[in-house]
Amino acid sequence: MSNFWQRAITGTFFVLAIVLCTVLNEWSFFVLLFAINFLCLLEFYELMLPDKNWIEKYLGVIAGSVINIMFVFIIRGDLSHGWFYHLIPVFMLLFFVKLYEKTGREFDTLAFQIMGLLYICLPLSMLGDFGYFNALSYSYSLPMGFFILQWSADTFAYLVGRQFGKHKLFERISPKKTMEGFIGALILTTGMAYVLSLFWDDINAVDWMIMGAIVVVFGTFGDLTESLLKRNLQIKDSGSLLPGHGGVLDRFDGVFFSAPAVYFFLLLSN
Repeated sequence: MSNFWQRAITGTFFVLAIVLCTVLNEWSFFVLLFAINFLCLLEFYELMLPDKNWIEKYLGVIAGSVINIMFVFIIRGDLSHGWFYHLIPVFMLLFFVKLYEKTGREFDTLAFQIMGLLYICLPLSMLGDFGYFNALSYSYSLPMGFFILQWSADTFAYLVGRQFGKHKLFERISPKKTMEGFIGALILTTGMAYVLSLFWDDINAVDWMIMGAIVVVFGTFGDLTESLLKRNLQIKDSGSLLPGHGGVLDRFDGVFFSAPAVYFFLLLSN
């Protein structure tokens, strides 16, 4: 099977899974985010701690899964916001386990474990709260709109950059990204955000358009950050779980930066 068809088939199922889980109900959306969180953490620790034993690799995955589940029940209102302080014992547990590892480089491992939680787990937990802005119960329009804008930004940047790109955006890290692609994505994704505002009124049209611009800017930073990570590790893809697309981290690198930025914008504007 050619790479084109691999990418097309994988991409189709990938998008369908996200759309169905986001639109169906709150629990399917939370399960989707849990799966993304689990797989991204797994890939991240496999990359950053390749020579460590399974406890050192997967302790961060376990901690991230616990944090993800805890955030779900806080977001739903089943637990009070005071439960956010339970993040402290979760992080302290990572320190405690280091006393028993006896590797001589315990704090190197600890740094990567905490980095994974900050880089992956917390942004995805913020994304889980998108469905409850300006709504007493779960509404799929904001999280679905966020995903559409993220996909639009990536697609428009690629198409415009391929057609008109001449000036490199950040050649040292990502030689294929261009200023023209970035500007084109910024304009067209903002336009897509306005179109979404005609169908979904959770936030007003101006806020939708600002949200679209934020997704482009911070999603690009997220993409560049993961490109820098892969250059440091001298690898092409973060994994091979998605045929033709690489790893799960490769598909959500922009989300890790754009979701927190959009989250804080929504807090300030609503």
